[in-house]
Amino acid sequence: MGIIKNDSAQFMLLAGFIISIGLVLTTVMLNNIIFESNMAGEEGGGPLKYDVVNLMQISGDEMKSAYRNATNINIFSNQMNNFNGNLSYIYARHGQGVNVSWDVSNWANNIPAHFSENGTANGETNWTVIENVRNSNISINITSISGTFQIGLINSSQSWINLTTTTNNPINFTNSTTIDPYSIVFRFGNTTSGNYTITGTTNNNKAFIRSRDYILNATILFSTSKMRANITFPVCVPW
Repeated sequence: MGIIKNDSAQFMLLAGFIISIGLVLTTVMLNNIIFESNMAGEEGGGPLKYDVVNLMQISGDEMKSAYRNATNINIFSNQMNNFNGNLSYIYARHGQGVNVSWDVSNWANNIPAHFSENGTANGETNWTVIENVRNSNISINITSISGTFQIGLINSSQSWINLTTTTNNPINFTNSTTIDPYSIVFRFGNTTSGNYTITGTTNNNKAFIRSRDYILNATILFSTSKMRANITFPVCVPW
């Protein structure tokens, strides 16, 4: 009888051990299933995110191109209408919906951009316009200013221009103060509006241009069978 009791006890312990191992394995498998499901959801959303970012990029580039090519708002709108029609057709063939619209009220009402990084009053106020410059010509036209707007050439020695009033006179930098290449920096740009054009060459002898007149707003509607996005973002024109 003692042997039977001992065997029964050992069997119960063994059964409990097997059940415990089974629960651990089941939990691990369940966690793996949940993890894989989450990963699949993220991977499925990744391409859609890239589609939206790509649409923002090509739409912004097209608006800049249309502004540079246009002599008036009607010509600009004609190019954008053609772009939107072609873009919608291409995406429709893949079962997706795309529509691009634009707001040119700043252009129509001659409201210039701010000198912040994105051209809005809420944009980054202190920022680098371009780096690694060998020589440059900067033309600034300030239409409104609150405080002091600064343009800097930053290298081993620093050179600053402080502007406190509106001006139509071009401000010219022809060379850095040393032989080092320099960066062109705007400071306190969110409190100042107007337009600028910067031309020159980099330290690698490549010509460049940075120019801004207005901020136009683009709105993208993008839809698939699984999601819908409605995004509005600022576009600095012409460059």
